[in-house]
Amino acid sequence: MNLKAEGITDELEMDTVCDLLDKTLLQQLHLMEEKMKYELIMESNIKHGSIHLAKSRYIMGQTSVSTTRLPVENSPEFSASTVCEETVIDNNKQLQVVENNDSNTVNPLHWFGILVPQNLHEAKKVFRRTIDVVVDCINLQLRLLENMKNMEALKQYKKLLLNDTL
Repeated sequence: MNLKAEGITDELEMDTVCDLLDKTLLQQLHLMEEKMKYELIMESNIKHGSIHLAKSRYIMGQTSVSTTRLPVENSPEFSASTVCEETVIDNNKQLQVVENNDSNTVNPLHWFGILVPQNLHEAKKVFRRTIDVVVDCINLQLRLLENMKNMEALKQYKKLLLNDTL
């Protein structure tokens, strides 16, 4: 009787582990699909932002919007206008985009003059949205890695249960 009860318990535990593995694998597939969607959005945003930069360069002239206007090593120090902070939500590490309120921030549009075309403003908006998409993609990647660890732990536990029943 005791052996029979242990066999039923082990079988129920094995079924529970297998169900958890199935659910974790399905969640992994959904996360992978969502990450691919974000990567496509990111690619599209970069393409649109680059087109706006090209239009600005055409309007202002090729020397007005070029890499020679960007800061170099000898340029004065400044802070980024957008930064990422690490937060913990539901025991998971995630990144979050935060506006930098440092007085040392610089508006990058001023590198190209005071009166810049609307396309340059649009490019800035598109690239800011792209930063949000990149951070979301990183958060998904972190969730994928956590899911993989959970799957590996469940596989190890299943292997342990199989060895106990033999």
